[in-house]
Amino acid sequence: MSLSRHPLFYFLRIAVSFGIIAFMLSRLDTANMWLFLRRADIGLILLTLGTVLIDRSFMAIRWICLLEAIGIRASRIRVVKIFFLSTFFGSFLPSGVGGEAVRALSFSRLTNRGVESIASVAMDRLLGMLSMLLIGLVSLTAFFNLYPHPTLLVSVVGFSVAAVVGMAVLLSNSLHERTRRWIMNGEHGWRAAVASMLEALARYRYRPGALLFVLALSVVVQFLRVLQAYLLSEAMSLGTPLVYFFCFIPVILLATMLPVSVGGWGTANLAYVALFSQVGMNSEGAFVLSIFILALGIFGNLPGGLIYAWEGFAASSNGPDNKMG
Repeated sequence: MSLSRHPLFYFLRIAVSFGIIAFMLSRLDTANMWLFLRRADIGLILLTLGTVLIDRSFMAIRWICLLEAIGIRASRIRVVKIFFLSTFFGSFLPSGVGGEAVRALSFSRLTNRGVESIASVAMDRLLGMLSMLLIGLVSLTAFFNLYPHPTLLVSVVGFSVAAVVGMAVLLSNSLHERTRRWIMNGEHGWRAAVASMLEALARYRYRPGALLFVLALSVVVQFLRVLQAYLLSEAMSLGTPLVYFFCFIPVILLATMLPVSVGGWGTANLAYVALFSQVGMNSEGAFVLSIFILALGIFGNLPGGLIYAWEGFAASSNGPDNKMG
């Protein structure tokens, strides 16, 4: 059992989440937080909830596109159910790849195509991260004079270069072959599994139109994430210009993906306060905003909970409405 999967490591992540939140609450004015909560505009909050349902729908659509791009055709209804089940259970798993692991495992049970299932989820995550980095890179570069903090820009540039290199290795025929030969240059069993995974991912090179469409959908999803944070900020009259949300939200999303907390709790709260307080947002307001954003994630994952309450994991079983090509 790897360290990241050890139960002790999971409880350590829970401790990190609770520890960071407890530390922040001890330093912030909780009475001031209640003021922000009481004056929140219900209409803007409801509008934000509507955008959450839209971005979750786009996320499900882009995964369907990635599956069908490599010839996997299953019942779209079941695919959507598996997607929402994975987001629901991902809420209770450590940050990183918890929900994606549930999705890949569930879909492989449905289709018996485990390698392709993992490949589709990996490409979905990579394109989602790339879209996030593109928005952050463009925003931080265009508005660097408003927030001249080189650490943020350097971090986003570094992650962007890594993502582009990763895409090049997966989609470039020559680079893919060199990587595959290097991996296979040994007798360990894991090498064959990794080579099979690379081969499945390499199939996307023949579907550039599908990849561009998914990337465009991912950019729209990231715009919606920025808009959600801004709408909630406006609901509490925090008064921070929209431009800072375009600069900071991609960085905050990267921070929540670090495998040190559960569901981003703690790390996201700290990132919101640390960044937005530097551009004039009230620290207590920034903390409440971070709670609202994390609660939005829970709301967006509720459909998966309803599916699980109604069907359990039957959605990932081979059934009468399952059509595979």
